[in-house]
Amino acid sequence: MLASSLAFATLLIFSVFDYQKGEINEIYLNFFMCLVIIVGNTCVLKFNLDRVAYCVGINLVNLTLIYDVSIGAGDGGGLFWLPVMPLFIFFFLEKPDAIISAVLFFCCSIVLLIYPSLFNTYPYELNTGIRYLISLFFVNIIAYGLESSRYRYSKLLVQSNNELKAHKEKLEAALSDVETLSGLLPICAKCKKVRDDGGYWNQIETYIEQHSKAEFSHGICPECTDSLYGDQNWYIKMKTKRSK
Repeated sequence: MLASSLAFATLLIFSVFDYQKGEINEIYLNFFMCLVIIVGNTCVLKFNLDRVAYCVGINLVNLTLIYDVSIGAGDGGGLFWLPVMPLFIFFFLEKPDAIISAVLFFCCSIVLLIYPSLFNTYPYELNTGIRYLISLFFVNIIAYGLESSRYRYSKLLVQSNNELKAHKEKLEAALSDVETLSGLLPICAKCKKVRDDGGYWNQIETYIEQHSKAEFSHGICPECTDSLYGDQNWYIKMKTKRSK
């Protein structure tokens, strides 16, 4: 929003200078750019049409600058803005859209600076045109590299945030299990079954396995062994042998 406000104010200041010089076409272009900024901000802030607003807005700015260069506005001063546009293109547009827009912008610049006679546009000196095209080419490469780095960094941040969220969910689930087991459990005084939140009675080992990561391997303790098999001969003989 701040950048849009600064751009809007700058265009109005340029319009005052253009009016003093009598450059009516420049004034129209400046007002058109102001209109693009207003419509673009409305689409972004009110309708959440960010991608559409950026795509249409940047390409309209491209066309305006191309027209500015073609008529030689400001005695050819529009050339100074050519190397700036790739930075805006790759910053505001998605990578596929940005590549297409940058290539078209570069091709139009070649025609205007190297072959002005094709469309009877403003005649720039050949050396000047070549210098600006070389600068524009390298700015495109740099802008693409910066945007690729920014995209990769953003992707790593998203991946890191997803991992943190997954880890947080695991910790919350583990904490929930601990809190469940640390509460007051209704347990049968005779069979030792535990009543769950749904009112169903379960074996205590089943309940613990469902609410924690603990697992049970069943065996039999010496006291229960004596209670079950104490009157059987084979058990009495086995105990006698062990006691000797």
